[in-house]
Amino acid sequence: MENAMNKDIKRILIVLFTVLLLSCENVFKNDKLDFLWRLDSVEYLDGYDLFGKPCEKESKEGYWFSFARDLVEIENNNNSLFSAIGILTENGNTLIFDFSMYNEESWSGIDYGLKIMGIDSKVSTFTITELNSKTLVLTGTKTILRFTKW
Repeated sequence: MENAMNKDIKRILIVLFTVLLLSCENVFKNDKLDFLWRLDSVEYLDGYDLFGKPCEKESKEGYWFSFARDLVEIENNNNSLFSAIGILTENGNTLIFDFSMYNEESWSGIDYGLKIMGIDSKVSTFTITELNSKTLVLTGTKTILRFTKW
């Protein structure tokens, strides 16, 4: 009787382990993209930053993007301590960041915070122009964002 219980317990554990493995398989859509990326620089395609000042390229320090499933989180750990979570839509080499759930009444710093991070509007589209285990380059309509995997 005890031997039969041990076999049942082993079977249950095997089934649970298999279910766990299969459910974890779909946690991340794009294993290369997911997790934490340090924003190294923002290049401005028209020679002006997103506030209208002349600037070709700006080095960044303390700026982070996190990608997980259908979410993107951005953080500025410098003086402003800005953080926002948006919806991430991935379609091939295209990424759409959607921060439209933040309105000016609920949080007035969203537009300013996004621009500092190289994102021109609450809903922005970027093309992945380089993605490997260490480097990510996103090209938008106004900026090129360069990252290093953390």
